[in-house]
Amino acid sequence: MIYKLIKKFNRSVLALSFILLGFVSCYDNGYEEFVPPTGSVNNIQPSTLFTTSTDASDNLTMVFRSYSTDAASYLWDFGDGTSSTEANPDYKYAKGGEYMVKLTTTSTDGLVAVDSSKVAPVFVDFNFTSVDSKVTFENLTSGAKSLVWSFGDGETVTWNSEDTEQDADYNPSYIYKTADTFIAKLTVTNFLDVEVAVSKNIEGLVLSTVPDFTFDGNGLVVQFTDASLLAATYSWDFGDGSSLSNDVNPLHTYLAEGTYEVTLTTTNEAGVEKSETKSVPVGAVKPTFKAIVQNGTGDDFQKETSDNADAWDMTPNSKVKDDVAGEIDSPYRAIWNNTALNSYIDGEFGTNEQPGSSGDGSYVNGKKTRSIKLANTSRRLYQVVAVEPGVVYTFTIDTRSEAEGINTEIFILNNEITTEEDINTDPANNSNVDAYFNITNDFNSSKGSSSDNTFTTSTFTFEATANIVVIYARALNAKDSSNEVFIDNIDIITPGF
Repeated sequence: MIYKLIKKFNRSVLALSFILLGFVSCYDNGYEEFVPPTGSVNNIQPSTLFTTSTDASDNLTMVFRSYSTDAASYLWDFGDGTSSTEANPDYKYAKGGEYMVKLTTTSTDGLVAVDSSKVAPVFVDFNFTSVDSKVTFENLTSGAKSLVWSFGDGETVTWNSEDTEQDADYNPSYIYKTADTFIAKLTVTNFLDVEVAVSKNIEGLVLSTVPDFTFDGNGLVVQFTDASLLAATYSWDFGDGSSLSNDVNPLHTYLAEGTYEVTLTTTNEAGVEKSETKSVPVGAVKPTFKAIVQNGTGDDFQKETSDNADAWDMTPNSKVKDDVAGEIDSPYRAIWNNTALNSYIDGEFGTNEQPGSSGDGSYVNGKKTRSIKLANTSRRLYQVVAVEPGVVYTFTIDTRSEAEGINTEIFILNNEITTEEDINTDPANNSNVDAYFNITNDFNSSKGSSSDNTFTTSTFTFEATANIVVIYARALNAKDSSNEVFIDNIDIITPGF
């Protein structure tokens, strides 16, 4: 019996020793700092909710009210770089717009929860000044997605944020036709489609003549058209020292090209006189037809043909295949065929002067289109386009070089040359060249994607001196497939078309 008691005692002492050793071990290693949990604890998920409203007296002030459960602390992020630790803050934004607000709460158990919501504070106001019956509005609004000006006489003007604040309709000018008192109203829609409006009385108008005019020139001849209000008499000063005209809509012929300051002075029935001056460019010829560039996108006649850039070949093949009808007569061969220049290119630079075709084009509606390719010293872009002498055209082209220093030279020729010696010396001042442009800023080795436009757009104007122009382009440093130039969206833009 005594043995059994001793044995039990020894076992108890041993167990107690292990327990004490465990305490000592924990004590020696220090204690582990408590880290507040996030998410859920024991399957209990915290909840954070809040509401937003606009202060009735100030549309820039937002009222935030939290409905969080067991929240011990609050952190509001107002989306404009500022924050608050209040439970239910009222916050005034410095500028209207669309902001994402986030509330983070921590519960008494250390649980973290987050809620977020968009708000759209807006400030709506305007000033105005008047000269006689012409009123100029100054828009003081911020945070507008769109707006409508109502001038109080039935006329309105609309504006959308895509138009930017530089658009004339954001700060309009309006000419009233009577001297009555009008209520001008500015209605603004914020980014959450809530409307806010401000109205002001327009009074004290003085009914007066308001001179205005438009003009339409063709060469040295300019047609002036009156657009004045309350005009009884007219006096036109054409800015060239010629006699004044009292016609309502005069036709005037200038003696030389240039820009002239034309002044229209009108007088109303009461004898009040006002003047309006505009700069009028004179000399440009008004076109009668649109210049047409064939296959400027490189997409046509591409599917089943070895002559894959037929529209740009200086000696087009007589047959070419399209996508539908099989073999058809080339529409280009009848327009031009410069075999002399083709022979010169072959002799000086090798063979195959026509450009190639590539699937590495720009993107339209997320889909890559084709492009034209210069991948050899001998390749050229060549196309004859009918134009009208004296018309000022705009030329545009998209290019991408796969190596640095692959300059692409664009010539707008006024005749069909037979050798490049005719343009190699100072092309910008050559009698055969209506325009010259050297593209040096289009290097981009990346193939790109629908969201990454790797092409560079170059644009310049030229005045045609003959009834045709030849679009002529070369890239002498594009020698192989590692330094190609891809070309897309070539066009000649005709004014008025």
